[in-house]
Amino acid sequence: MNSPELFPSLLKIISALVVTVGAMIVVAYLFKKIVKKGGGAINGRELIKVLSAKYIGPKSSIMLIDVLGNIMVIGVSSSKISLLTEIVDSESLEQLKDIQGQEGKSVPFSGYLKGLLKSSSSKLKAQS
Repeated sequence: MNSPELFPSLLKIISALVVTVGAMIVVAYLFKKIVKKGGGAINGRELIKVLSAKYIGPKSSIMLIDVLGNIMVIGVSSSKISLLTEIVDSESLEQLKDIQGQEGKSVPFSGYLKGLLKSSSSKLKAQS
C-alpha cells in the first residue's frame, strides 16, 4: 500500500460515514416531528386526558379519563382495555372539577419552606 493511495480512500470512507450519520439524524428529526403532530390534539387542545391512574397489579390498572368532556373509568390490563363506567352524575363531576382546580394551584417550594419554618419555630417557642 502506497501512502498516496491511502489518503483518498480514507477521505472517501470518512465522507461516506459523515453522510450516513447526517442522514440518520435528519430522519430521526423528521420522525420526531411527525409523531409529535399526531399526538391527539386539535388546535393545541388535548382531546384525551388521563385524569388519574391507580395500578392494582402487575400490568393492570384503573384509569379515569376525560374524552371530549365525557369522564370515563376504564380498566387496563396487558391484553385488553374495558370501559367500567361513565361518570354522568353532576355532583361527582363537580367534585372532579374542584379536585382538578386544586391540583393546578400548586404551592411553590418557598411557600412550603416558609410553612415548615413557621411550624418549627412555633414548636420551639412552645417548648421553652
